[in-house]
Amino acid sequence: MKAKRSSPSRKADEFPKSIREGSAEVKIYLTPVTVGGKDYAQFTVSYYLGGKRIRQRFSDLSKAETEAQAAVVKLSNADHEALKLSPSDRAAYVQCLDLLRPWGMPLSVAVTDYVAALAKLPPGASLVEAVADYAKRHPANAPKRTVTEAVTELIEDRRAAGCSEVHLRDMQTRLGRFSRAFQVQLSTVSASLVRDYLRALTTPEGKPAKNRTKRNVLRLISALFHFSRKRGFISRELADEIAEIDAPKSEHTEIGIFSPADIRALLSTAAPELVAPMAIGAFAGLRTAEIARLDWSEIKLAERVVIVGAAKSKTASRRVVPITDNLAAWLAPYARQSGSVNPCTSDALLSNRFSRVADRLGMVWVENGLRHSFVSYRLAVTHDPARVANEAGHSPSMLHKNYKALVTEAEGKDWFAIMPSGEAADVLPMPLASEAA
Repeated sequence: MKAKRSSPSRKADEFPKSIREGSAEVKIYLTPVTVGGKDYAQFTVSYYLGGKRIRQRFSDLSKAETEAQAAVVKLSNADHEALKLSPSDRAAYVQCLDLLRPWGMPLSVAVTDYVAALAKLPPGASLVEAVADYAKRHPANAPKRTVTEAVTELIEDRRAAGCSEVHLRDMQTRLGRFSRAFQVQLSTVSASLVRDYLRALTTPEGKPAKNRTKRNVLRLISALFHFSRKRGFISRELADEIAEIDAPKSEHTEIGIFSPADIRALLSTAAPELVAPMAIGAFAGLRTAEIARLDWSEIKLAERVVIVGAAKSKTASRRVVPITDNLAAWLAPYARQSGSVNPCTSDALLSNRFSRVADRLGMVWVENGLRHSFVSYRLAVTHDPARVANEAGHSPSMLHKNYKALVTEAEGKDWFAIMPSGEAADVLPMPLASEAA
């Protein structure tokens, strides 16, 4: 015959019941359960033994009381063993109980936790030192920020400081991806986690990212932690740990350029709306992203210069690029008073259209190859790294490292002698329609 469950009608204020024996105590709690829509009484016997909390459940109160009585006798016997301690040991025991009383923690639990913590520390380290270090890294009164919130505040700070949209978009892309990978409090992101993130970084196509990309990402992550340290979101120690992460070594890669024959074929094959953007890349050396943001009002054919504003430059600095004779000839038929030079909605789409022209010719498209070609051929013709660096928005040392002696002077002269075929070859730079009027 099945045991009959106790009625749940007992008053809740009768519980918890305490069973005592000396200093030992076991409690019985009323913990009713619902089965099949009907309530039943249940009693839980609870006490600590060896640092662990013991819970036993009974449907009958008398059985719970019997178990509680047996448990309290067992605990009391353990207390009697404690009475056999030496006077000094008993004094230490009592002192420990007094220290723990405000925390409501049994001595056995405190000792168990202490030993477990020590086991995780390196030899010679103390638990107090570990706690002090943790408190330093996680100050109780420090404002809390998630990685996403810190990234948003950093970008807004840089926008207010007047950083270019190019730089802000780069930050949003790289740090946005970082924040999606770490949807946690910024203070919990350690240097080891950042190293793991950089090692696993991939391109949008899923290929391992190059070291140059990892270096750029690390630079922005370091800026994020430095900014957050100044705002009080994280400790100085954490910011320093991130700043001390070794950047991946630079990879030396050969600069890809087009030959004069290549650019002749590309310009001859390109759709009319792509000719001017492609020529500007080839003969003025603007980056694809800079061309995509260029307005016809910034192309001064009469003055023979292209103005690359700080907001449109990758380096966030204004520069003036001369318009060579052959570039003037390529631009003249398409020149307008104003409006975007880019026929596409983004630099990525513009690059994609350039690439498709190369595909039709069976040619491998080199990303920013037009710019690389300009710098190489311009340096070969002028023999003036400082001048070319200024025109291209580069540093002289970078030019010397990557572009010196890639092409000959004769090839450079050939490059800048490339003119439109047919009637367009005879076109001279003319005033814009509005200027002529």
